[in-house]
Amino acid sequence: MPDAQIRSELSLNYRLSGPESAEVLLLITGLGGLQEGWFRQIPYFESRFRVLTFDNRGAGRSGVVDRPTSLREMAEDAVLLMDTLGIEAAHVWGVSMGGKIAQELALNWPNRVRRLILGCTTAGEEHRVEGPVKPLLRGSVGATEEEWLNTLVPRLFGREYREKNANSMRAFAKSRVRHPQDPIGFARQWEAYEAFDSFDRLPRISHRTLVITGDEDSMTDPMNADVLVAKLPNAEKFVVPSAGHSFHIEQPQIVNPVVERFLLDPSPTHSKAID
Repeated sequence: MPDAQIRSELSLNYRLSGPESAEVLLLITGLGGLQEGWFRQIPYFESRFRVLTFDNRGAGRSGVVDRPTSLREMAEDAVLLMDTLGIEAAHVWGVSMGGKIAQELALNWPNRVRRLILGCTTAGEEHRVEGPVKPLLRGSVGATEEEWLNTLVPRLFGREYREKNANSMRAFAKSRVRHPQDPIGFARQWEAYEAFDSFDRLPRISHRTLVITGDEDSMTDPMNADVLVAKLPNAEKFVVPSAGHSFHIEQPQIVNPVVERFLLDPSPTHSKAID
């Protein structure tokens, strides 16, 4: 996968596939996540959309910048990547921290966003239902295979998926230990994650928005979706059955068609935002 030099000090590793004439679907992953996490979506959507994935700064094969950043700046990274690739606007789907980056993108560059999909995310730690998960997330840096398997994996995946895919869960834990995130990259992502707050700004997002949550998400309580829907002027909610935080990996046969119908629905893309 190629790299794009979007700033003098930063390159992003990305993947772009699908028909050149199709609308773009931009997929944004979460804290410490890799673009490979969209492996259930890319083959499904690239027949009808031009699918763009990338590793956020500080993760995967993208560059690490050792200075304070924000999720707004990370959203700007995505905009600069779009600029580099000649993409004027895209449907934007973010999960977890990627959902927060997607909010910043819609708030600060509204003309670059067609429709918005927010998965397993919140309006910020101050407004998170059931409180923050700081100790758990901080513990992912330097975690052993058993710590990943016994503590972090149950937070990332629902019970049914873990039971049916025990070998895959073990392989996932091994992979995270063998390929840990750069500690500086994680620290800078974490600072941005912790400082994010969109609660009072949400009514300014006019885009038609789909908020998705897994009904067994123990990382981001499903009630957080209700907080978002209540504040967004043009949002609807979909709850994925028998799915945890990684609902898009666990239940793609449910999630992908729901997202596709949402994106292809001819209803107006924008409503009047609330000032």
